[in-house]
Amino acid sequence: MRALRLVTVTIAVVGLASSTATTAFADPGGAADAKSSASTAVQGIDAATLERQAKLDALADLITGTAGTEERHSGGYAGVVVDAEHGVLSVYWKGAVPQQVRDVQAEAKTAGLAVTVTDAKYSAEELEAARANLEKAVEGKPAADVPAAAWNSIAVEPDGSGLFVTYNSSAAPQARSAGVSAAQVTAVAPDAFASNAQVLAGVPVRAAVAAEQTPLYGRAADSSPYYGGARIYNSDAKFCSTGFGGRYAGSDVLLGASHCGTSGNFYNGAYNLLGAPISGGYNLGYDVTFVRIFVGSAGANYYDGAWNDPGYNKRIETWTLNHVGDSVCTSGAMSGIHCGIKVKYAGVDSIIEGITRHNVVQALRTTTNMASAKGDSGGPVVACGATCDMMQARGIISGSYGNWVVCPVAGVGTAGSTECFEGVSYIGMSAFVNNLGFTLFTWG
Repeated sequence: MRALRLVTVTIAVVGLASSTATTAFADPGGAADAKSSASTAVQGIDAATLERQAKLDALADLITGTAGTEERHSGGYAGVVVDAEHGVLSVYWKGAVPQQVRDVQAEAKTAGLAVTVTDAKYSAEELEAARANLEKAVEGKPAADVPAAAWNSIAVEPDGSGLFVTYNSSAAPQARSAGVSAAQVTAVAPDAFASNAQVLAGVPVRAAVAAEQTPLYGRAADSSPYYGGARIYNSDAKFCSTGFGGRYAGSDVLLGASHCGTSGNFYNGAYNLLGAPISGGYNLGYDVTFVRIFVGSAGANYYDGAWNDPGYNKRIETWTLNHVGDSVCTSGAMSGIHCGIKVKYAGVDSIIEGITRHNVVQALRTTTNMASAKGDSGGPVVACGATCDMMQARGIISGSYGNWVVCPVAGVGTAGSTECFEGVSYIGMSAFVNNLGFTLFTWG
């Protein structure tokens, strides 16, 4: 293993979304203020730390580029880890470090940020291929015969050391999600599971028992221009949340989670007709539905307050990729805003309701008592830019991550009728913008 190399980096925070990925919003005067005044506060996180995170993320994106997604890479790139508290970006690379990384290092010198580069055993591209091999090898096989068939989440280790796999276990009932069939459950211990998965993947595997992510099927009645994070119902009365506004297939749309519905009408929290999915406008692998608005337009804001705050909101400036170590906020209609949620893995394959979701980001609480609740599905995930006046779109909520927690008293929209979780799984924005042709509305 080559010794760590440490340099300081200085670079201005750059606009990361291309002109095809966002549409700038004109200021509607008092329209935005009518819903609420905005605040720059982000609970529990030091402003200087958030500023360092924005700079470190911009550096990471200069290395990886922003035309792809969190789940697809090429070359010797293995991963990055953001440590905003200490101002460090750890870069892992297999083989000779390319000029593009050295160019970023050369621009350094005065920002007081540190970038380390470490040799990796595998590139991200190699590990992503190994993940695909593992999934293909166990497809359709019962876990009683092939323990690795009980997997429910496969992540690439950001240091390039291998794969991290979680699975359904009959030996830990508390970690078994309802609805998981017996064929998808194994009794083997993590070491035995990892050994079986490693043979099939061809790379080192770490394994842990964990529940399959739970869908989070959510703020009161919204109106045009429609914001992200508002309550929405489909024709089956599923309680979910709206995501970011933008354009898709020539129409104003709101992003929503596909597990909340891909057909029929959608209604706001007052059961007034909002719109319906564009014909064929959904993607199960990315857990997204594009909801066309019938009357009015989508906005470039999202609700940022408590679940029962009627109008507190912030503006979206751009979208960015997610990196391990980033601090993000979730804002679903059921449980409201939660910040200090740290990314553990990005670009994950994860199962929800029997469907493999791609480009999943998994994150856990740090400074908040919870990260998500049922009813938050489809809601926005955001991060601060250089300041918290204007926010970055990071993705939409897909499901839970980690363990159940006790819901805070009066802290959710239907106390006693929902479930709360310490973590969240969300689909990274890059999948919608770069792969599906969605154009995000922004104030940038």
